[in-house]
Amino acid sequence: MKQRIITGVLFGLVVLVLLFTNDWTRLILLCLIPLLSGTEYLSITKSRPVQYILFISVSILVYYFGSQANVDLVLITIFCLLNSVLIINLFLDHPIITHKNWSGLIGGIYIAGPFIFALSKHTYTNNKEMLISALLLIWVTDSSAYFVGSQIGKKKLFKKISPKKTWEGFFGAGMCTLIFSYILGSIWNIYDLKFWVLFGLIVWILGALGDLVASHVKRLNNAKDSGTLLPGHGGFYDRFDALIFILPFLLLLLYFNQGL
Repeated sequence: MKQRIITGVLFGLVVLVLLFTNDWTRLILLCLIPLLSGTEYLSITKSRPVQYILFISVSILVYYFGSQANVDLVLITIFCLLNSVLIINLFLDHPIITHKNWSGLIGGIYIAGPFIFALSKHTYTNNKEMLISALLLIWVTDSSAYFVGSQIGKKKLFKKISPKKTWEGFFGAGMCTLIFSYILGSIWNIYDLKFWVLFGLIVWILGALGDLVASHVKRLNNAKDSGTLLPGHGGFYDRFDALIFILPFLLLLLYFNQGL
């Protein structure tokens, strides 16, 4: 536990410094996350070399089309639809997607796509504030879910995939996330209350589902952690699974909120 806390605090500080410093450090971080997470995902699914090539190819294609005009909404919708299928996948005894035979294609859209698309031309207004807010809210959600669940948690949230998560922890995290989302909205002083409520809901509910999707991927492939880069936390995919999953939905929220 001590190692987990130390790693979490130090890593969190490094991530925030990279996000705050300037556009170049933010670019480095937002390239490292999908690259390392995608590599770990392909490793978990025991992908063949051809899948690594497919992963890179799909990522490049998404970057290219994302840099063109008038396709923003189409691509964001594709990302959201794939993630919705991954949610449905959780509830099926025989999953539609096993993540193995098509890991390169799925990884390119599910993991790398949203990041590359966001970097290509989405320089949405207040982009830095949104990324920082998303990460802070994810950390609040994770910490509060763990604290509440460990203290009063009894009813299992999704026993067959993640037996330690509880409904009490889930709802406790929701309350903390929405309160903190309101605080962030007040600090940044951008967008209205409705936006920040939706932002908080996306991070809370879809972030939890993103975590379950990552757990499902590992369970299907008999893996405990995605890697060993972060002692006590596993790998980059373990640490950023929620951000990876919610990013398309946050892009969709920003798209409609700003009328882009």
